[in-house]
Amino acid sequence: MPFIKISSSTGEVNFHYIISTPTCSNAEQIDPQLPVLLFFHSFAFHNIFHSQFCSPLLREFNLLVFDLRWHGDTKSDTIPSRYGQNEAAEDVIAFMNALQLPPCHFVAMDIGSLIALEICVTEPWRALSLIIMSHICLDEIPDVQRARTELCSLFTSGIPGAQEDCAIGYTQYFFSTNMTSLGKALYDSALVVNLRNWSPDHFREYWLSTHEIFVHRKAQTQAALTKISCPVKLLHGGNNIVYSTSYSEELLKAMQQAGIDVSLEVIPNAPHYMCVDYGEQINSVIYNFTTSQLKQTLYRPTDVVSPWDATLRECGWDPDRKNEFDDEWITISIPLN
Repeated sequence: MPFIKISSSTGEVNFHYIISTPTCSNAEQIDPQLPVLLFFHSFAFHNIFHSQFCSPLLREFNLLVFDLRWHGDTKSDTIPSRYGQNEAAEDVIAFMNALQLPPCHFVAMDIGSLIALEICVTEPWRALSLIIMSHICLDEIPDVQRARTELCSLFTSGIPGAQEDCAIGYTQYFFSTNMTSLGKALYDSALVVNLRNWSPDHFREYWLSTHEIFVHRKAQTQAALTKISCPVKLLHGGNNIVYSTSYSEELLKAMQQAGIDVSLEVIPNAPHYMCVDYGEQINSVIYNFTTSQLKQTLYRPTDVVSPWDATLRECGWDPDRKNEFDDEWITISIPLN
């Protein structure tokens, strides 16, 4: 598992990252002849892009994903009381510098969208294009903020059964009303890591990295948005029960007024974490949008697997199952030990 250490104004971070190339699911370095898709993952799911990393379509590129601070296997100092989008972007820029990454095509979702957009504003040359799924790039909606506060307070309360109640609330945030065996396997796989990272000894870090950065975020100003120099594609899930389509339309309008080459596409029936079970549709959008910016010809590999394939199978995922949305309700639980 590759790691790289960086230092920023908020401390030391040992970033864990994964590179997949056309020929290797866990490569040591990128193929310098190929463009890079840099993925910014969502809250609580460092493994959320499984459906993208096992796509022959997208594996024509270098695919690179890293674990955010206090997510996945990334290790760091404790974070300051004010750790927002600016500080998170500073960390990621240091990570990109440490790996000597060329300008990349950004693909981001949920909390990742906040950080990716900040980089596009502060150092626009780093992004050749930007795809945002289920953005959170505007100020938080009051009702959603209250729900986040309730869930975070419950998670850290120590009340018996509280974390199981949180799990139900969070899965509705992630997957709306449907959860397939792939979603459940991703959840179970990430949960083990999350409970380790957000143990009672680290409730402070949990609160800062899963609550404060969300509720205190600020929308980019019109002047800031004008600095973005790459084309942007916004994707919104038609079954997103957290944010309505109007939330994405508001960002679309702000970007259009800033002169950005931007478009919005709604993925019918998709939840907030759309890239899991709607991967085939999402992958086509990513591929078509990104290759429209390229002049070189790419070559499609065969028999690719995701770097999380074995772990997800151990967690119950069966890739041969069909009609997963017809499954009975899948039980969500928190391990007691």
